[in-house]
Amino acid sequence: MTDNTENQIQGTMKETQNSFSLLREVWEWIYTIIIALLVVFILKAFIFDIVRVDGPSMHPTLVNNDRLIVTKLGYKPEAGDIIILDSSYKDRQEYYAEYEENNGENLNFFSKMVLYTKLPESLKRRYYVKRIIGMPGDTVDIKDGQVWVNGEVLNEPYYDGITGITDYSVSYPVTVEEGHVFVMGDNRPNSKDSRSSDLGLVPINAIEGKSQLRIWPFTAFGPTE
Repeated sequence: MTDNTENQIQGTMKETQNSFSLLREVWEWIYTIIIALLVVFILKAFIFDIVRVDGPSMHPTLVNNDRLIVTKLGYKPEAGDIIILDSSYKDRQEYYAEYEENNGENLNFFSKMVLYTKLPESLKRRYYVKRIIGMPGDTVDIKDGQVWVNGEVLNEPYYDGITGITDYSVSYPVTVEEGHVFVMGDNRPNSKDSRSSDLGLVPINAIEGKSQLRIWPFTAFGPTE
């Protein structure tokens, strides 16, 4: 074997090794990015999330553009909690049920994800920030400008105004169904909540989590309650 031939072979081997090294480095970057995205997805879907308040319905407790940390893992709703809920949940579940009946199939988690991308905007997730007023089995009434729960005036240190009826198609008192909660915004004159037939009682499964901490603006940093 001549020196030139040997040099060519060695050069080819070196180029091949460099190509493998480059491919391995690219794969390591792709693998790292995939793992990071999966971790973010799991954290966001099941453990905690950061949400932005949109609108005045929780004023003065929360205001437009506040940033909140919302905890999800192991959360069990309690009266007085500030929660994030999916206002389209009930309508979307009805749509899925009709789809299954019309197409003779059972939708699993992944098929629902695919179908979700094709849903009209009115059925896609729309998040509301509200406060739980009534738990399953509670009787909620609105009279004399106040909220009554189980026959007693609700103590509401976060609100000192008048609570009125916003939708006269809703009859009071309301008994909260099992698996649901009754919610209101702290800005009673300007809040679409369980007083409206458009939202009504909220399924517990529609609750994304509990607002725990306001992280923005820094001047209002602290727990939300």
